[in-house]
Amino acid sequence: MSNLKINCVCIILCFAVGCNVFCCAKEKPCGKNNECNCTKAVATCSCLNYIPKLPPTITKLILKNNTLPLINRISFMNISSINLRILYFENNSIEILQDDAFYDLKNITELSLITEKLLNTTSLKSSFQSLTIGTIQRLYLENNDWYGLPNDMFYYLSGANIALSLRNNLFHKLNSNVFLPIANLRKLQVEENEIVYVNLNGLMTTGFLDLSNNNIYAIPNFCNNSDETFVPQLKYLSLAYNAIRKISKESFKCLDNLKYLIMDGNRLRSLDNNVFALLHNLRKLAIGYNQQLKDIAPFAFNSSSLQILHLYRNNFRYSKKKYKEKRFNPQTIFQTIPNLKELDLSRNYLNEYAIVRELFASTRHIHKLTLVSSDITTIPEELLRNMPHIKSLNLQGNEIELWNESLFDNLPSMRELYLDGNNIHVINETSFPAKLLKSLDVLELSGNQYRCTCEMKWFLDKIRSTNFSTKLRESWPSRYTCYYPEHLRLTLLADYFPTIAECNSLNIVSLIIITACSSVLILLFCVIMTFQCQINFKNALYLFRLKQRMKHGYFSLESSDDYEFDAFVVYCDADRLWVHGVLLKHLENSNLNICVHHRDFDVGEPVLNNIGKYMAKSWKIIVVLSNNFAKSEWCQWEVDLVQERRRRQGKKVLVLVMYQQIDSKHMITPLKALLDTTPYLSYKEGFGEYLFWTAVVKDINKPLNIPPISIF
Repeated sequence: MSNLKINCVCIILCFAVGCNVFCCAKEKPCGKNNECNCTKAVATCSCLNYIPKLPPTITKLILKNNTLPLINRISFMNISSINLRILYFENNSIEILQDDAFYDLKNITELSLITEKLLNTTSLKSSFQSLTIGTIQRLYLENNDWYGLPNDMFYYLSGANIALSLRNNLFHKLNSNVFLPIANLRKLQVEENEIVYVNLNGLMTTGFLDLSNNNIYAIPNFCNNSDETFVPQLKYLSLAYNAIRKISKESFKCLDNLKYLIMDGNRLRSLDNNVFALLHNLRKLAIGYNQQLKDIAPFAFNSSSLQILHLYRNNFRYSKKKYKEKRFNPQTIFQTIPNLKELDLSRNYLNEYAIVRELFASTRHIHKLTLVSSDITTIPEELLRNMPHIKSLNLQGNEIELWNESLFDNLPSMRELYLDGNNIHVINETSFPAKLLKSLDVLELSGNQYRCTCEMKWFLDKIRSTNFSTKLRESWPSRYTCYYPEHLRLTLLADYFPTIAECNSLNIVSLIIITACSSVLILLFCVIMTFQCQINFKNALYLFRLKQRMKHGYFSLESSDDYEFDAFVVYCDADRLWVHGVLLKHLENSNLNICVHHRDFDVGEPVLNNIGKYMAKSWKIIVVLSNNFAKSEWCQWEVDLVQERRRRQGKKVLVLVMYQQIDSKHMITPLKALLDTTPYLSYKEGFGEYLFWTAVVKDINKPLNIPPISIF
């Protein structure tokens, strides 16, 4: 059997057989009774109820899927003599860690406790006193379903210099006072919790703070009452994928040393002038995935220190219409960033030639420009003349077919050019200057609609006669295929060999014959289409008349763009964990803007007013049905509101999700009437769950089909 076949069998067996029964590649059985798998320095032990004796070369121990309810000094007796530096626990059913647990492990630099959902935090706190404070550097306490921490949780780490991760827990509030005992908390990661409120008093030494993927709806306060900073050392801050709706110039006070600010995936509707002006050392700003962004003030990005700006996936329309509406100013938007070196505007709309030309008129210091999938059809000739230092240009996934021959002249610094996934048909000797082709390290031209005709002969000859294909990287030849003519479609360019004889110019007689035949075919086609497509012509006439009538008193169909939210969720508070932890994450990862009362209602406003107000702002209503919902009198009242919306806009305005089948004893008449007249989707975890989420997203995006209504 060949080595390849042996390796394949090994991989399959490693997946199929668990608990250290089989191992391949560099791993081999180790331990007194071969209980674990080891490489030279790493041991992985599973399905045990003790920690076995291991080779003296082991410096990292992974304990995963064991049964170890009690951990103490005796638990590590078999490995107390080895120089263990990294200790990793995951899903071992740990309940208690005793005070002396790590006493004999003097060289531990990294301790991880992952998915230990039975672990008592008080006992964990006590176990820290057996760690060697001068040695421990990294502490990972992740996915343990903790709602909070004792106030003195880190009392025994008072002299430590560590990075701490609390990812994937269930914190509702971040009270940083708990970290005050730690002498130097260099890095704190609290992403993927349910944090709404943040108190930063206790992070005086923290340089890296990640609060992404929570439910924070306002920028935290970084100053105390005397306008002194809570975070004097902070250089990196991520507030990505929260529910922040507005930022102002005062939002980032007291962050004098901040260099990196990540604001992706929030709900910003506008960016005002000078909102980042107080960040005097800011180098990188990311504001992507903010698809509600409608307004960018002329001097929003005013910053002399900013070098990297990412504004990707905002679906912002850089158009004349938006300019006239004063939604942005193409002449000033980047003018106030004199040191801008990297700009990413991918997945916005940049399809107007004049606007694109003005946008980049003042970006002379750009080194890297990324405009992926931005609906660009034409590259302005002046674009790159304003960027003499550009090194990387990425125009992947646009609609570019042709460009001016002089576009890429005089670009001595250019090293990477990406034009893959466009509508390019031909590459010939005039497409790129010879100097540019020589200086480029990467030229990506794959995924275009190439014509396999004589026009491509130069390009193919250059690849075959030189080492030019090295610049095309791994995509050559598999992603370079013929699109035309039909009989060669999907043929690899590498398999197309045009000959000199084929590429001679056609004589005049052949040209006349082809022209005459083409004219006859076009005429015949027009006659046939006239008779065959009468219905289409009538439909076109109807649409024309409809547009004329709309000008005289009719308005257009509603769409989700007319609403602030894609959907409003009606649910029982007893089902909140599933709604926030599962439903919201799936829908918002599908670029849907969802409104829930726990996070989005106006503070201080009566609940009844908030419900009516935010239902009116939402395109669809999602109703999460369960026994808890059926038993709640409050939810029954909300059903009446839902029925009223249904009567006005039809059943497609509702998306019913049966989270839990309702018992007959809890089924009330209004709820039964709703279920009898409206289709619903039933949730079941596991098999079929992907189809469920696909159906929910499609149901939310489905049009309401409300007919045009006269305003007279």
